Amino acid sequence: MTLLYKYTTIYSYYNCPRAFLVYMQTGAKKIQERQVKKLPGTSLTPIFTSITKKVLAFNDYPHHSEANPLAYQNDKDFLFLPEIHSAKKHLFQESISFIFFFLIVFLAVLIVLSRIFSVSPFIILSAIIAVLYLAIMLFKLFVVYTSARTKLIDFSDKELQAISPEELPIYTVLIPLYKESEVIDQIKKAMTSIDYPSSKLDIIITLEEYDHATIDAIRKAEFPEYFKILILPNVIPKTKPKALNVAFLKTRGEFLVIYDAEIVPEPAQLKKAYLAFKTYPNLHCLQTRLDHYNARQSFITRLFNTEFSFHYDLFLPGLEKMGYPIPLSGHSTHFRKETLIRVGAWDPYNVTEDCDLGIRLHRLGYKTGIINSISYEEATSGMRSWLLQRTRWMKGFIQTSIVHLRHPFRFKEEIGGWRNFFVFLFLVPGNVVINILNLFYWIIFALWLLTHALWIQAFFPLTILYVSAISFFAGNFIFTYLNLYGAYRRKRFDLVKYSLASPVYWIMLALASMRAFYQMLTSPHSWEKTVHGDHLKRGITFKL
Repeated sequence: MTLLYKYTTIYSYYNCPRAFLVYMQTGAKKIQERQVKKLPGTSLTPIFTSITKKVLAFNDYPHHSEANPLAYQNDKDFLFLPEIHSAKKHLFQESISFIFFFLIVFLAVLIVLSRIFSVSPFIILSAIIAVLYLAIMLFKLFVVYTSARTKLIDFSDKELQAISPEELPIYTVLIPLYKESEVIDQIKKAMTSIDYPSSKLDIIITLEEYDHATIDAIRKAEFPEYFKILILPNVIPKTKPKALNVAFLKTRGEFLVIYDAEIVPEPAQLKKAYLAFKTYPNLHCLQTRLDHYNARQSFITRLFNTEFSFHYDLFLPGLEKMGYPIPLSGHSTHFRKETLIRVGAWDPYNVTEDCDLGIRLHRLGYKTGIINSISYEEATSGMRSWLLQRTRWMKGFIQTSIVHLRHPFRFKEEIGGWRNFFVFLFLVPGNVVINILNLFYWIIFALWLLTHALWIQAFFPLTILYVSAISFFAGNFIFTYLNLYGAYRRKRFDLVKYSLASPVYWIMLALASMRAFYQMLTSPHSWEKTVHGDHLKRGITFKL
């Protein structure tokens, strides 16, 4: 079976499960027939085939879990995807075989290059890391350069006012809540301020049955009748994407958006999204811009906001323009419901279901656009709350990397070739790896400044030293400047100076990434709740 044939059958599965099931049944029969046959004159062929299949399991697909249609009747854990596309189990044979294969090839390359250049393998490793840093720096610069020439999807007030209420479709708004009693009044105010006919709104608030404080707060708030309260079944996993999947089965809208507890969207956002879907039928998902209404609350919120300014204004638009996969945000992302049905909705076991879904959409050929509409959220203001939240994000990036690299060559074909494959490596697993390497190299640099140890210098021969120095000094300057520029573009002039502390923020990112790696080994599916409402206790209110 050729790689192209495998790709087309997988694509058919997601669009026509019954046809794919017939294929799987036929394919299973053919595979069984091939296993019975033996080459004449040898009894080693079946043994050799079995060993090869185990060693190269990462190149053997479709997986048996893909033989069944999407399981929208699954009420045990609300996983609708085949398990091979989920983070429910991390150590599939495919992942183990790929890790061992990669390590063997990587070690072989180190040894061969060390023999060719007559240097230590550790020096070759240092050179590879230096080139990796330089490549990621140049990649991000190119994306930002492209972004500067990109115009976001936008509509004038005149175009929005021309929409008649009759033509608007039903729009579903999902609001997953857990321990959010502090922000219930803010939710009510934000959602009732949406400029959309209430008769066309399908707003579903999900709650855990044991979250009595939030349930009581909602009862006291007396939400309008078009808000539906959905009590979730008490099943594992206890995650936001599980709640979304439960609610997804109850949705009525043609389009769908997620708003987290603390979100205050631009009132016209749903109308803008509707016009975007109508105007661009090739778009299946819309990512909005994000901002913070408490950007000035603390030192951490200031750094957090400059990061968001760069990411949503200078980086994501470039990714979209260049046709690269986009790791989505967890809220204020709009979807065609039909598309979510086709791709299997969310993975309830992935703690960054947004990133995973964004990559999966791209794999299956569904395009994401960036719309010029802002949703405001609460930035975590304390070190502990920020660390918990960012640990979850980094852990989800690791999960997403493991899931999509179970069949790397298949993934390369589906994501759009080697170019998009390496972009994924830079964006998702590379994000975690670089964060950890940053801390390691900062420590090495500090040690060298203090001791001038010869063993440190030995790992940086002149050529490697030049490349590393460019990445270190130029990279730190460039990305500090881009964070500064992002704040400037949003006219947050008083935050510009805080961008100079970006290296401190990168150290924080390294600590969160290391903690995420540890949690992957101890509690991969745990969801550390982000506490919202601290801005209200400090008297910070927000008006659009």
